[in-house]
Amino acid sequence: HTLTHKNAITAQYMTSGHAAGNYVGYAGGRKSCARCHSHEGFVETQFTGMDTTAFNIQIPTPIGCATCHESHNTFDFENDGQDYALRTIAPIELIGWEGTIDMGNNSNLCGTCHQPRRPELVADANGNFKITSSHYGPHHGPQVTVLFGMGGYEFDGILPYPEAGSGAHYKDVTCVGCHMAEGDNNDGGHTFWPTNAACTACHTNGVPDIAEEIHGLLDQLAELLRAEGVLDADNHLVTGEYPIAVAGAFFNYISIEEDRSVGVHNPKYVKAILTNTIE
Repeated sequence: HTLTHKNAITAQYMTSGHAAGNYVGYAGGRKSCARCHSHEGFVETQFTGMDTTAFNIQIPTPIGCATCHESHNTFDFENDGQDYALRTIAPIELIGWEGTIDMGNNSNLCGTCHQPRRPELVADANGNFKITSSHYGPHHGPQVTVLFGMGGYEFDGILPYPEAGSGAHYKDVTCVGCHMAEGDNNDGGHTFWPTNAACTACHTNGVPDIAEEIHGLLDQLAELLRAEGVLDADNHLVTGEYPIAVAGAFFNYISIEEDRSVGVHNPKYVKAILTNTIE
């Protein structure tokens, strides 16, 4: 409760994407976005259990301390435990998908929002899928399903898909272990930027650099999608009706792009998804 302690956390948090990003603008007047793009929306939906807020939030405010943490209620720590606990660490209810994901720790809070929020692709009677929105595809943060190893349109191909939940970053480290490891004001903690120390604690022989390989696979897939007409010359989605395989290939491409870890969250799954889609 000292200012020194609080100010250090605040300084870290203000460098995070949650604090510095422009995400809150999506919450204004959009019930389906407010759940994760505003403080008010997240708090409301944690109480109601709904996917959207009841009404549009006219003046949403950004995610802050009290978004993820409950307010003090009793101050009776001996009997009530941590009286400033996280609002939820319950298993993650996937929106638009059946089932839950349970990391078994505080990382479940992260996955409450960092999930695709798009249902699985289903072909129509003619084997096609109609993309009606230029924003189609996974939500901008589908990290939890990539981390778990699910959610892609899985083509058969040369690489086998690892068992869901088998990735080391999911079962051994999870979100908090990498993104909130002890650091300084520039990384770790409430900056949510992974620290080198968190990586080298496991990768004692050096951290594998897979970014170039994943970027190369994404570029190959983008070229194929441009040839199919589902991406334009600037790699923007073109709405229309496509064979389910083409729509699925786009879904895989944008899933890995929007995950933004360049494969780090689940290297084996990401390589399999991209390689088999290209094949």
